[in-house]
Amino acid sequence: MAPLVPVFSAESLPGHVSIIRKNFQERRRKGGPVELEKCKLMEMVQYSCNPPQDGIPKPGVVTCKPVVRLFRRCANGLTVETTAWEPIRQAEEEAKRKAAVEGDAKTDGK
Repeated sequence: MAPLVPVFSAESLPGHVSIIRKNFQERRRKGGPVELEKCKLMEMVQYSCNPPQDGIPKPGVVTCKPVVRLFRRCANGLTVETTAWEPIRQAEEEAKRKAAVEGDAKTDGK
């Protein structure tokens, strides 16, 4: 049987990658905290054939759809799937960019 894995939201992923869980004990990963934004972004495409939401196919018909998965590979060898986290990170970066542009516009207008 596979070990129990804690469930957490995609927003808290950066905090979870800095912690190692073993035998129901937690400890911090060696080295400094992992900064996922600085890790290399990688992509893998898998295929889901005859997904159940498309209904029952006709006999002999196989329909496959691509499923894109995103990963970050860090210098310390850690590889983390970040498919759900990447859109959240991009939205946060865009909000910061907009706030910076608005802040610059206010200081230029004075």
